[in-house]
Amino acid sequence: MACTQHHSCRFFTFVRPDWTRDKRKFYCYLKHTSSGKPTKITYLQGVTSGYSLKPCKDISSDECVRELQKDTDFPGSDVLQILSPDVHHCQVACTQHHSCRFFTFVRPDWTRDKRHFYCYLKHTSSGKPTKITSLQGVTSGYSLKPCKDISSDGCLSSVYENVDFYGEDFETLFTADYKECQKACTKHPGCQYFTFLTQDFPTRKYSNKCHLKHRRVFPSPPRVTSLNGVTSGFSHRICEGNITDGTDYQHKILTDTDFPGNDFEQVPAPSADYCHFLCNIHPHCTYYSYVRKDLVCFLKHNPNERPYKSKEGIMSGTPTRFCEPLKGDCSKSPYDNVDFPGFDRRFVLLDDPKSCQETCNADPDCQFYTYVHLSFSNPIHRRRCYLKQVITLPMPRRVAIFGNVVSGFHQRGCQQ
Repeated sequence: MACTQHHSCRFFTFVRPDWTRDKRKFYCYLKHTSSGKPTKITYLQGVTSGYSLKPCKDISSDECVRELQKDTDFPGSDVLQILSPDVHHCQVACTQHHSCRFFTFVRPDWTRDKRHFYCYLKHTSSGKPTKITSLQGVTSGYSLKPCKDISSDGCLSSVYENVDFYGEDFETLFTADYKECQKACTKHPGCQYFTFLTQDFPTRKYSNKCHLKHRRVFPSPPRVTSLNGVTSGFSHRICEGNITDGTDYQHKILTDTDFPGNDFEQVPAPSADYCHFLCNIHPHCTYYSYVRKDLVCFLKHNPNERPYKSKEGIMSGTPTRFCEPLKGDCSKSPYDNVDFPGFDRRFVLLDDPKSCQETCNADPDCQFYTYVHLSFSNPIHRRRCYLKQVITLPMPRRVAIFGNVVSGFHQRGCQQ
């Protein structure tokens, strides 16, 4: 499967557990020639070789299926449950998820319980549902990963009447209509989605109120841990567009200093510089504290005061949104002995972390990686470069039916 999914692999050799010549048990060597055939074939006990299945037309994971199946359920095989305002959003989320192959979306006309807008992302090794049943109020479909002419970033151009994206507000203002509210969201770099209270909203003093909302979409690892013998880092592509304009400015991070309280989000982070970057890109963050021992970044909000306390092992600072960050702020430097566990899209065998970094940079789906050195304790994982991906689609934490409101997303990625 790894050879079939690799962009250039044509054949492979696998070192089985019964190999006796050295400790290379479980090594999988992905191979390529311009002809697609090995230049040499020899007999060797303890290994198994074979070919990529790319040319096989019945490989389901390579099939592009765009059609949606209304009132059809793909029960079971769930890997993640999120909230989506419509089936298109659910499908894009499945396409961006590292292992999702198909999904089921619970529509607003669902009547059995209150699970409206639930989006169930699903996976099987075959890429196909194990069971397909008829069920009113749901729509099912497949990931668009195999579709070569599709962008997983997708423009979310729909607006949703009588649907509320509750919470995550960072700014409010009054606008003439929802279109002006959407324009305000599009122009603000921190706004991901909005909810507009219409002129007919029951509490008249809130009519025409526009709520701009933010939830982090930058592809940050959901888990960060200390682990000897590995190196982790980020694709350099994801830094493009994440550096603010302005004059060059040396941001100052205070060591052995805590800004206690006022936390609104706790994020795994490999360094204090990365914590600073996370505060920079969140419009609600007024300062932060980073705990080195736990590799955790605490984003904080209080525009009126900033408590101060000396505390060993904690580093704190304030955002520099109007200044140009230093090199490395957008995570271009690798992190030794730091693991980004899980969320593997695939892995390849490489000789050093630099090659892993370059492979991640060249892969449009790779956002960050972990490379396992030859010194790693478990020989099975040595030389593996794990290429990783998370969902970057704006995902409201709560989606609910609510009268006299209109919700939607920014239009920064949409063609005007």
